Amino acid sequence: MKKVFLLAAIAFAGLTITSCSSDDDGGSASIEGKWYYSEEGFSAVGQEDLSDYDDHEAGCEKDYIEFVEGGVFRDVDFFNSDCEFDTETSTWTRNGNTLTIGTGTDAVTENIATLSGSTLKITVSETFEGQTFNYVTVYTRE
Repeated sequence: MKKVFLLAAIAFAGLTITSCSSDDDGGSASIEGKWYYSEEGFSAVGQEDLSDYDDHEAGCEKDYIEFVEGGVFRDVDFFNSDCEFDTETSTWTRNGNTLTIGTGTDAVTENIATLSGSTLKITVSETFEGQTFNYVTVYTRE
């Protein structure tokens, strides 16, 4: 009886360990596609201060970023009631949770903090007056 209980406990522990994973490690969802700006803010000393992204132009599509298969990156910003927009086009590469936008001296390295089917949270570390903080942007798919 003790052997059955021990085997059951080991099996349960194994299932618990393998089935519990966190999206905070970047996740395994695809980053490719269109992501709409949702929240932005800062993180420092373990505290996040995020607020809703409020720069969407009323009556227009929401501002977004897009990761296109093959390494094309687009950042699209609508800026007036005629829904005119600016598009910045660059390249992207991903290595684990490290995301690089652009190339050479123009490249920005970002960290994928969360990646699921509906949420992408990216952080960029900056050091200011000796203190490191993270600029945080949250995107959603619709």
